[in-house]
Amino acid sequence: MSKDIATRVTTGVQALALPGQREGWQAQHRGSMLNDAQTYDALADAIQADLKARRLDGDLPWGISAAARARKRVKPLRDAAKAMRQAAKAINSTVAAYEETQPEVVMRRREDKALRKAQRKQQLGAAAHNSAQATLQRLAPGDSDDAPAGAPKLLGDYFGKQQRGA
Repeated sequence: MSKDIATRVTTGVQALALPGQREGWQAQHRGSMLNDAQTYDALADAIQADLKARRLDGDLPWGISAAARARKRVKPLRDAAKAMRQAAKAINSTVAAYEETQPEVVMRRREDKALRKAQRKQQLGAAAHNSAQATLQRLAPGDSDDAPAGAPKLLGDYFGKQQRGA
């Protein structure tokens, strides 16, 4: 890639803007980053194996010192491979975030949210109306002549007559 950074950024943004090219751009960049990560891992494996085989005077027996030295020397390559894998994941999330901010998607979400809000308001209104009706019915004039008008019903009135004891 001998193009300058501005040209690469411009073509990347243009590729993200077009739905047909978005997947191609994502696959190309994700693939190149994963390929780089595999290359770094393979290089680290080869260097680590070579360094393990080199024993120095004064090393601990069974190659413990050589193995520790080899791990220490290839850590930057392992970190680079890990960073490339994370960058590949970031490519996926970048494309997903770009798709989430498309005007059609945003407008559809807003419409869905407004519809859900209207449904909730309607349900709450119906519940409040039913509650008010229940209160009015409870405070309505008594059914029999001995009950005064507007007398509240007691909780025991809902369970009927119950006898205490055996």
